[in-house]
Amino acid sequence: MSLLCNLLLALSLADVRLVIDIFKLKNIKNGIIFHCYDNYVVSNVHKILNEQDILMASTKIDYNVTYNIAKSYPRVGLVIDTSCEGWTSVLDSDTISFQEYSFIVITEDLSGTTEILSQYPIEVDSDVIVAHKINQTFNLYEVFNTGTKYRGTYNVRKVGLWNTSLLIDSLNRWNLQGVFVKTAVIILTTPRIVNQTIEQYMEKPIKSQIDVDTVHRMKYFIMLKFMRDMYNISYDMHRVSTWGYQRNGSFDGMVNALYQGMAEIGGAPIFYRIDRGQRVQYISEVWMSRHSFLFRHPKYPGGFYTIYTRPLSDVVWYCVVAMLAVTAITLWVMLVVQNHKGDNEDSSLSLAGLVIWGAICQQGISINRESTSTKLVIFTTFVYAVTLYQYYNATIVSSLLLEPPRNIRTLKDILDSDLKAGAHDIVYDRDYFKRTTDPVAIELYHKKVATATHYNFFTPEEGIALVKKGGFAFHIDTTFAFPLIKATFTEREICETTLVQMYPLQRMGVVVRKHSPYKEHIAYAIRKMYEVGLPPRIQSEIDEPMPECAHTPDSSIFCVGIREFSTPLLALTLGMVTSIVVLFCELLFDRVVKLSSVREFRH
Repeated sequence: MSLLCNLLLALSLADVRLVIDIFKLKNIKNGIIFHCYDNYVVSNVHKILNEQDILMASTKIDYNVTYNIAKSYPRVGLVIDTSCEGWTSVLDSDTISFQEYSFIVITEDLSGTTEILSQYPIEVDSDVIVAHKINQTFNLYEVFNTGTKYRGTYNVRKVGLWNTSLLIDSLNRWNLQGVFVKTAVIILTTPRIVNQTIEQYMEKPIKSQIDVDTVHRMKYFIMLKFMRDMYNISYDMHRVSTWGYQRNGSFDGMVNALYQGMAEIGGAPIFYRIDRGQRVQYISEVWMSRHSFLFRHPKYPGGFYTIYTRPLSDVVWYCVVAMLAVTAITLWVMLVVQNHKGDNEDSSLSLAGLVIWGAICQQGISINRESTSTKLVIFTTFVYAVTLYQYYNATIVSSLLLEPPRNIRTLKDILDSDLKAGAHDIVYDRDYFKRTTDPVAIELYHKKVATATHYNFFTPEEGIALVKKGGFAFHIDTTFAFPLIKATFTEREICETTLVQMYPLQRMGVVVRKHSPYKEHIAYAIRKMYEVGLPPRIQSEIDEPMPECAHTPDSSIFCVGIREFSTPLLALTLGMVTSIVVLFCELLFDRVVKLSSVREFRH
């Protein structure tokens, strides 16, 4: 009886039952009571709550006290009685956030309490219930602001009542009542915006802007329009200038610029590796970004000058040269031994070498020797030569006329090939080369992308044009590349185009400022968009697939070009130049010998 009297004097039993019912409805197991009561009363209140499996702490309200409340999930419930003097000191504490706790504010002066609460940042995702006490009955009101910093509307709405039992409506805050929400859009290139607002530019770009702007523009604006219709939001768009950051290759700089311009919603900047931006929060995946090296696969990855050496491996070539040397020396020894009759037949090593070389080249040089051993050596040499020649010749012809297999499949293959390399002039490509620990990517960057003589970062149009010429691998998002390939490449060039990924597919997501009150609205809107099939439709219009190879008949594929034929021409030219040099040396030597003989005769 004493307990009940004390409760009625300070905190009524109805107040305790109200707290219990609300906590059970929200599945809150832990709470804190801010009070000005006697310790005996509070301990009995704790006992009643503990019997309901609710663990409560308590503290007296004091202006000079700093409230340190642990953050946890699920939320902790905070109960404040406005009849205590200085109850606003709880709300003024820096450690207490309206977004991280569930509040129950018990009052007998509804208008005065709600007027005081209107001065605090109670955002749309806050959970604050004001319980207006009338005798032993409570009218329950929810209070929130659709945007404390952006011309939002302060709402005090009745959501239910408590009279021995709890009757409460579902909390629906989807109508944001036309609040102005700032959003940032990153434009990495330099579009020609003339007599346009950012919103007009995003929605309906002029023709000259279609090919130079970022791909996410349409996806971004459609999502904003979808959310505007769902939640009654007005947008104040801002362009975030990141051109300086892009030129310096700083991903962190782009994130910082994004955060400066993103007050609430971050729907536009869809990029990966958002963990670096410690002040933004990932919401939902909306896109799969595929970045690859695109190139026309060379017919001869080792170069045109290796066509005539490729059919045989290095070991085989060494064996062939060794066999030629051994055979030539053997034939030369036989010629020298058989030249005992004092005839005038040539028995030099050079003659033996020419005979063997002529046999390899399917040519013949007559040797006037009747020795059976010499004929046997020459015969076996021709048998050996015809077998080698047929295999070598067949391999050369087939490699020139048929389409070779595509053996450039990895980043290492690109590094080892004769292909030049470059990348899209965009911030995340620069940042990847700056931060990657992949040794192959680092070596590729220093040897082919950024060297002392060239800096191969290009616009999509420039890079794809170099790919079309051949001999160049360009790293780019396929969303940019495939439409350009479809518009500019011939059927044969499309069939020769190959993709090699430098890093895996990237999951692109929508990000918002950390602790943004609208993150649930954005997440729900994205799910709603997927339900109605809007993202797949956008993807089908923007993210074009790789143009298919038609394999149409093309007679040019059976033609041998001058580049394939250049090696024999170079060998012939080198031989002729060498012979001319030797000729002049012989003439000079002959003249010197004649002059010396004349001097000796005169002497």
